[in-house]
Amino acid sequence: MVDIHSHIIPCIDDGSQDMAKSVAMAIAAWESGVTDMIATPHCNQKGVYENYSSPELYRHLETLRRELDMGGVRLNVHLGAEVFATEDMVKLYRENKLLTLNGSRYMLVEFDFSDDLLFMENTLYSLLDEGLIPILAHPERYTALQDRPDAAMIWYEEGVGIQLNKGSLFGRFGRDALQLADILTDTGAVSCIASDAHGTQLRTPDMAEISELLSAKYPPGTAELLLEENPRRILFDLDLPKPEADGWA
Repeated sequence: MVDIHSHIIPCIDDGSQDMAKSVAMAIAAWESGVTDMIATPHCNQKGVYENYSSPELYRHLETLRRELDMGGVRLNVHLGAEVFATEDMVKLYRENKLLTLNGSRYMLVEFDFSDDLLFMENTLYSLLDEGLIPILAHPERYTALQDRPDAAMIWYEEGVGIQLNKGSLFGRFGRDALQLADILTDTGAVSCIASDAHGTQLRTPDMAEISELLSAKYPPGTAELLLEENPRRILFDLDLPKPEADGWA
């Protein structure tokens, strides 16, 4: 499996707070069947977690990779970012401050949970116009989309990637997030599912449980598509399959 959303690099955001925890996260991911993980520290949260592209950020990644190598942990960790949406993000991208996922066309984008649909739509479409493919992080957690699931479906059909958090499908972010996650998954309006891992106790990188849920609940091949095939396409900058009109049917 490939996990495109994690906070595994220590001491740079609200994820792992030390190297030992990062190594433990990597071991848990590997043991659950994850071969590749994209580290996506919070980015562009101005004055909080900025994490703009810099040599220092790459050094953090290389330090983590060395620790994993010395410990015999075979997980491949790549660099990306979870970019917080602001009105100037296209400008920041043009200035080479914003990281995409493993240097691809795909940018993982998050919004404030209270942002309105118009701002979200304008932002996503501005990134598409820039030649990027925004991957909308955990849309099931946004209040505006919980009230308007059709908006997320339209964005998906128009080329926006949709990334659900695995925990949402277990109800760990509340009933409303679960309901929207189920709607999007049931209708096939999902590009991939990721861990959004922050540690080893609550929001973990263990992907085995979500693989089992998808295999039990959805048609054969769904788990492989959302946990392996599509995430690997994103990782290596390959085209995602076009949306199917009838979901998984």
